Formats: sequence, C-alpha cells, structure tokens
Amino acid sequence: MSAGQRPAAAGAANAPAYVLALLTMVSFFNYLDRMVIAILLEPIKLELGLSDSQLGLIVGFAFAMLYATMGLPLARLADRHSRITLLTVCLAAWSAMTALTGLARNFTELFMARMAVGIGEAGCGPAAHSILGDLYSRERRPLAISIFQAGGVLGQSAGLALAGIVAHLWGWRAALVTVGVLGIPLALLIAFTVREPARGAGHAQASPESMLATLRALFARPPLRHLILGVSIAAFGSYGMLQWMPAFYIRLHGLSLAEVGGYVGAMKGGASVLGTVFGGLVLTRLGPRDVRWELWWPMAMFSISPLFYLVSFIAADWHVALGLQMIGAFIAATAGGVALSALQTYAEPHRRATALAILMLISSLLGLGLGPVVVGGLSDLLAPSFGPQSLRYALMGAACMPLWGAFHFWRASRSAKRWSLA
Repeated sequence: MSAGQRPAAAGAANAPAYVLALLTMVSFFNYLDRMVIAILLEPIKLELGLSDSQLGLIVGFAFAMLYATMGLPLARLADRHSRITLLTVCLAAWSAMTALTGLARNFTELFMARMAVGIGEAGCGPAAHSILGDLYSRERRPLAISIFQAGGVLGQSAGLALAGIVAHLWGWRAALVTVGVLGIPLALLIAFTVREPARGAGHAQASPESMLATLRALFARPPLRHLILGVSIAAFGSYGMLQWMPAFYIRLHGLSLAEVGGYVGAMKGGASVLGTVFGGLVLTRLGPRDVRWELWWPMAMFSISPLFYLVSFIAADWHVALGLQMIGAFIAATAGGVALSALQTYAEPHRRATALAILMLISSLLGLGLGPVVVGGLSDLLAPSFGPQSLRYALMGAACMPLWGAFHFWRASRSAKRWSLA
C-alpha cells in the first residue's frame, strides 16, 4: 500500500492546517538545500580553485537543467497518481544528494551532484501546490500558498544562517552534509501520517488527457502565459542576486561566513518571511473584490522593490545596504505567494501541477539557470576594469529585471476576468 493510500496514523492528518504545516516544512528544506551552496561559494572557490563563471554554472545551470526538465514528467505523475508518495520520495532523494555534494572533490563532481539535487526538488512544487489547491478555496488559497512559500524563504534565511555557522566552524563540506540529512526524517513523517487528499471536481474524467492537449489548453490562456513570463523574468533577477549576495558581502564589505549567515541571512530572510505572509493576508481582503488583484499586486510590488536594491548596491556601509535590501526583500516577497496562487485561477484541478511545472521549467531556466550564470559572467567580464567592484555592477543589472516582469503582470490583468476559472 502506498503512502498516498495508507490511512493516516494521526487524527490531525486530514486537517488542512496539519498538511499545510508539513508542506511548509518541506518548502523549508526545498529552498535550503537549493540555496545552501550560495553561502559556501567563497570557501569552495578557494579550495577548488574555481572561477566566478564556474561557480555560476554550479549554483545555477547545473541545478536548473534537470530541475526544469524533470518538472513536467513529475508534474504529470502528480496530476495522475499519489502526490504524497511523489513528495516523500523526492524529499528523501534531494536530501541525500545534498549531503553527497559535500563529498565532491572537483568542478565536475560538484556539477553532477547539483544536477542530482535538481531532479529530486523538481517534484516538490507541483505536488505541493496541487495538494493546497484541493485543500483551500480560491479566497483562502493566496494565504495558504504564501505560508507555504514563507517556509522556503525561512529555509534560505534561517537555514542559511545555520549553514554559515557550521561552515565557519567545520568547513563547507560539513555544512552540506548537515543540511542534507535533516530532511530525511520529515519525509518519513509525511509518508506515515498523511494520506492523499481528494481531488477537485472533474479530475477522474479529465486525468487521461494527453500532455499535448494539456499544454494547448493552458497556453491558450493569455493571463497564464503572461503570468508565467512575469514570474520567470523576475526570477532571473532575484535568483541572480540571491545566489551572489553572500559573495557580495564577503568581497565588498569584508563580512565573514558566520556574519553573512547570521546578519544578512537571518535579518533579510526575516523580512522576506513577513512579506510573504503579509502578501497572502492582503489578498484575502482584495482578492474577493476583483480577481485582477492577484495580478495587480505582484505588478506593483515588482515595480517598487528594485529601487531599494539598486541603492543598496552602491551604499558604502553594509548596515545601510542590508537595511535597504530588507525593505526591498519585504516588498518583493509580498508578491511571490500571490503570483503562484494566481496561477491556479487559470488552471483546472487536473492541470494545476502541470501548469506549475511549466512555470518551473521557464522560471528555472531563466532564473535558477541563467540568472547566476549571467551575473557571474558579467562580473568576470567587468573584473579587468573594476576589480572586485565588478560584482557590484553585475548585481545592479540583475536588480532591474523585476521591472520587466511587472509589465507582463499588467498584460495578464487585461484579460484576467475573461479567462478566470474561479
């Protein structure tokens, strides 16, 4: 009997709040294991003698390549079979691969290990979002998905702070092994205490639909197309900045690994967690008034947040830079969960996981894949003229990308009412 069919071992296992709490913990490890290598770039570079371009490939393209390509087939499994089983297997797999990354001895082994992490993590988002879509109504969905996303933000802040401290005390390899093994007990807890939620109406009849038919139906909807583009373009800038932010503070402001993890990770991450939940709360009030608020809100927030990041990169004092980035992170985070929740407004229950996988595919290639690589490559290109300051100017370019993403949210809002399935 599979984990998705097994009766729950606890009475609370069927309660939406219990499932949301566990999924939020999964999101924590999903982002922690994805982003932990960012805080370890400098010691990895020194030990293995890598260039910024190679580091960009490791933190970006190596992960995103299989994370993106495996998203669609795993989403199809989530739309047709047990999402709980898929989620637990993927969590255990990427946790083990993160731990094995700490054993890599050169660029090639690091690259391959990061690819393996990407395969496991590809199954998390589609399965989790599909489950939440069945557990919560459209009015409550923005808050539920924002809470789920807040777990991820916490993973890349408080979790990175922990990784920074472990790396400072025992080295970068110990940090990777530590954060990797911590996810395996959670996989077992979900497997034995949660059963598969009931699907939305029409799933049984629609699930045999072919992949091509699903893609045609989803891409025929202009709001969904522009929403995916808006999120993906903004992700190019945000991941480009996020993966290189620890290196920015170490190189240009002289902070240690422990300081970057403690001050930058925890404080900026705390602002992002609050912003993510705040955005969900705001939409519980605005969403019922007009479905377009799911698109207007991200449009506005992605337009404002880059201003604070741009100023932060030229600030001489790291305290000022961090303060500005905390404001920018709070504002940008209020858009994240709302934007992902809006995706489900334009996809039926039997297509939700696939719709999110499409978003993951494009945003991963642009954001996780190209973002860090472009920032690293631009930093190398500018280095002969600007020295260590080259990273500052590369990051300023990435900070402007959410403005382009905001334009696509505006385009999506123009036909939102016509195509809404809510």
